[in-house]
Amino acid sequence: MPFALPSASLALRGLGMLCLVVLAAGAATGADAIERRLPPKAPPIADLVAKLDDAQRLAWERVPERLEAVQQRIALARFPDDGQRAEIEVFPKAVAYALECGEWWEAQHLERATWALDEAERRLDELAAGRTGWREGEYVPLAYRSRIDGSAQPYGIVVPKGLDRSKPVPVWIWLHGRGERDTDLHFLWQKARKTGEFFPDDCIVLHPFGRYCNGWKGPGAVDVFEALDALDRVIPIDRDRVVLAGFSMGGAGAWEIGARRTDRFCAVHGGAGFVDTSRFIGIQPGDVPPWESRLWLLTDVPPVARNLLNLPVIAYSGEKDGQRAASEIMVATLAAEDREIPHQIGVGMEHRYDDPSRAAIATFLKPAIAAGRPRSPDTVHWAGTTLADGGAWWVEPLGLGEHCAPARIDAVRSLKSSSLEVTTANVTALHLRDLPARCRIAIDGTVIENESSSPEADTSAVVLARVGLALDGAWGVVDAATLPLHRKRPGLTGPIDEAFDAPFVVVPPVGPGLSPAVDRFVAEEYAHLKRRWHDLYRGELPVVEANDVTDEILRTKHLVLFGDDASNPLVARALPGLPLRWTPEGIVFGPGTAGERRFPGAGHVPVLIHPNPLAPAAAPRYVVLNSGFTFREEHDVNNALQNRRLPDWAVIDLAVPPDGRNPGRVVAADFFDEAWGVKRRE
Repeated sequence: MPFALPSASLALRGLGMLCLVVLAAGAATGADAIERRLPPKAPPIADLVAKLDDAQRLAWERVPERLEAVQQRIALARFPDDGQRAEIEVFPKAVAYALECGEWWEAQHLERATWALDEAERRLDELAAGRTGWREGEYVPLAYRSRIDGSAQPYGIVVPKGLDRSKPVPVWIWLHGRGERDTDLHFLWQKARKTGEFFPDDCIVLHPFGRYCNGWKGPGAVDVFEALDALDRVIPIDRDRVVLAGFSMGGAGAWEIGARRTDRFCAVHGGAGFVDTSRFIGIQPGDVPPWESRLWLLTDVPPVARNLLNLPVIAYSGEKDGQRAASEIMVATLAAEDREIPHQIGVGMEHRYDDPSRAAIATFLKPAIAAGRPRSPDTVHWAGTTLADGGAWWVEPLGLGEHCAPARIDAVRSLKSSSLEVTTANVTALHLRDLPARCRIAIDGTVIENESSSPEADTSAVVLARVGLALDGAWGVVDAATLPLHRKRPGLTGPIDEAFDAPFVVVPPVGPGLSPAVDRFVAEEYAHLKRRWHDLYRGELPVVEANDVTDEILRTKHLVLFGDDASNPLVARALPGLPLRWTPEGIVFGPGTAGERRFPGAGHVPVLIHPNPLAPAAAPRYVVLNSGFTFREEHDVNNALQNRRLPDWAVIDLAVPPDGRNPGRVVAADFFDEAWGVKRRE
């Protein structure tokens, strides 16, 4: 369907009358009462309009009428593929969001609405003529349809003149810095012009949007890879020659994404930014709840920096930059791993590049691009803190002793001697591919003779696991199908925020629940998530009524459920399969287990993430109860604070109203164990 500015009636569709009243009251006293930080507050629109001349004012007054006309044209148009639709739809979407949120900070910004509608109409005219000429040129704003929520998300490309588009081309991915005013409309306007720090003459520069201003975390990180895939559908790219680079917030993103997805790139460059939450913000682990400091391990870079031993890396700092520490930390961290990386210093520079440094960085990266990423290196270093980090080349961890804790695999393969040396830490299972058909494996001192099940094959793969998936268990060869399904594994790791990095749907309540207090909390947090997703991640919350949740949805999407077993039939169906008993009398996590935790039922609400008991075993998905992504408005003041704030489960005291930091008072919170059970209290 074409993008349309959502109405309140559509947003609340499917709720009973009582819930409509509660939601309306909750929005007035809850979500809307919390100060929005992003996008920032703009001047009164009348003050800006007053600065326009007569022609500009007339064009501005026509924007709502033109927006509706463009949306109607898109609805009636026939598109050969959805990619072309997204590349047009993104413009009226950007205008609609700017109108709804008041994203006009200067008078000249108002004219960008006219520009965007002109561009949409131009592209529709070309489409009608069977052309896609808008994809040509040097500076091109484009878009794709996100798998996460179905929204049209923008990106930009810079294409050198004369570049041969008929064969796969190398790509620089450039991650932008913090831009509070660079929402969809303004990002698109910039990407139609010469903007950026680097303009190589033999590579396309891809400028992802990162879903606005979130530190390139969560959906912001997913956007990088979705934009790269989208570009590949427009111009074939050379996947072996992709550089990841960025500065400031983008430098932080380049370090984090580059270190956690090393095998996707041929080189990484980070400038300024932040890589260590504690040191950047100036807070110590004891200053925050214990689960929160542990969650830093999911975004901090030093715990996974060892992965950068696998490829060329270069850092940059301005000599006088207050964010110089990021590069210095990375240099020191890798030095401790016996790897010296170049650290280019911009002489006399503050928070920006100088031309000599740009030239030096480009010179360093050029041979890395020419060589390309290794297809299957004989030495692989993997470091992670969660199985959500994925593996590297032919090494994939399948089980950890504990999540949200440092883990390591170092593997050295010798095809000549048909041998493999592996050492691990905090790993209980792993998958090794591209091994010699007959291979002697030495893993943590245990020797295993492995032979391919297909004697005619040149290479083999093997799954190794510790007995009982315990860190003190002996290593052995196993059939992957025999590994327990009810455990933390790739695709099912937690914490709560993890569910919002992949396709999901939100299911609101259909009637009253256990108590008015619970209903009020549910209404406020649902409305809060809806507004936050729109404002920060630039999409409409994918809402599905309980009766419309199909087997296909259960198979392909995570479920985010708001309510209790009285107000939401999906909650009632899921509860028996969760480690939670919730009645008006009490909340019990891990009932009947050694880790059982009890809390009063009155005035408290549980939140959690867990494998969805309603999803088929062959298609594991999450269920999230009564929570959106867990960082809130006050964390938006600094991208280094936009981290996961709650672990796998928590209990919220409703006596404390939600604010810009918390959904209420967090009475208790913890991670589930590796079997998705409640941990025994120490």
